[in-house]
Amino acid sequence: MVAVEAVEIKGEMLLFNVLQLHSPDTVKIRQGLQHKRDSSPQLFANSPLVLDGAALGSACRDLDMQALRALVIDLGFIPVGVRNIPEECLQSATQAGWSVLRSARVVPPRTERTVAREPVAAQKPSVEVVDRPVRSGQQVYFPDGDVVVLQHTSAGSEILAGGSVHVYGSLRGRVLAGIHGDTSARIFCQKLEAELVAIAGNYRLLDEMDTDLKGQPAMVWLEGEKLRIAPMF
Repeated sequence: MVAVEAVEIKGEMLLFNVLQLHSPDTVKIRQGLQHKRDSSPQLFANSPLVLDGAALGSACRDLDMQALRALVIDLGFIPVGVRNIPEECLQSATQAGWSVLRSARVVPPRTERTVAREPVAAQKPSVEVVDRPVRSGQQVYFPDGDVVVLQHTSAGSEILAGGSVHVYGSLRGRVLAGIHGDTSARIFCQKLEAELVAIAGNYRLLDEMDTDLKGQPAMVWLEGEKLRIAPMF
């Protein structure tokens, strides 16, 4: 008889919140993180958190990694790891209990090229079509292409797509496009009421975005590292 393994390890894409540091001042970090948590407690309660030091640079030498981990836990987040931290600061991070993560993968922008070639049959795009409403607590996960929802999505729902997301109704809940790093992915909807929108790991709460398109047909795309919103028509 073959013994059954007690555990199994599989690689999966998981969603984490990312704390992007611009100062080593833990007092300011606490104030900013607490403000984010209090603005959407239902979103951030017991939420995994990754520390990103890309904007911090060598100033990370002045950051108390142990105190930072303690304040993250104190505010109700779960510290996961650090990324984009200079080599000189990695030891203090690991000694404080932070794991070291690889930097986020970025897909280079597409370029147009004209190449003479024999005509070939067009490839069928990879699309997941959902012909029913996406209810609260439900998740649509399609890492291989676009997701098209023919009806609405409810508050508390979640859509994750490797490509773009199209919703032919009210878009509520959380929607994440380009989850494997596709920066060309977009979000389209007939009525923008989402709690959170994200493209290629760059996310924003809709309440934080400066837009008058709430409740209107809209398109969301990524420009550099900033999410932009424009009317559909």
